[in-house]
Amino acid sequence: MCGKTKPPYCSKIVYLKLAGLKISDELLSAILHSCPDINFLILDQSHSFSNIPIIEIAKYCSKLLHLSLDACTAITDRCVSEIVQSCSNLKYISLASLYRDSNISSAFVIEMARSCSNLVYLNLNGQPSINDESIYAIVHLCVNLQYLDLSFNEIIMDEAICVIATGCPDMQNYFLKGYERITNKSIKKLQI
Repeated sequence: MCGKTKPPYCSKIVYLKLAGLKISDELLSAILHSCPDINFLILDQSHSFSNIPIIEIAKYCSKLLHLSLDACTAITDRCVSEIVQSCSNLKYISLASLYRDSNISSAFVIEMARSCSNLVYLNLNGQPSINDESIYAIVHLCVNLQYLDLSFNEIIMDEAICVIATGCPDMQNYFLKGYERITNKSIKKLQI
């Protein structure tokens, strides 16, 4: 990846996992420019890059199916918004926040549901600003959803969980840890 010479194997890479690494903007940009066929991109807990190379994912990784940016501090609504608009075939999105200091808003989640209606897997664990309105959008627009993690989000109410239970008939995995507002009413709906 040094200089202007592109290694011959880069154009064939479809799976790239760079988890827990200190990565510069320049290196991440060079990788994205050189590997146009990436289907799976995992940058979990990586740091030291800004949101600029994350935005570049939208430009250079149009074949992306699987995106995992768990605990990446560079994530903002803007950068992920550009990705979901350009990569509408995404089936797997994981944006878990370990520190609950995420920059992802409820409005972005609604936009994501509109742009990526083929989602099968969605992890929003620890995203503190996801509200009932965004959950309704996910349920109504992502009808193929099978996995949903909304753990540690204290503002989602019981009614939203009931909507998930009735609106996602193919759902196989729910993760709802850390909720104080969920009652027997929604838990019973999940069991049906």
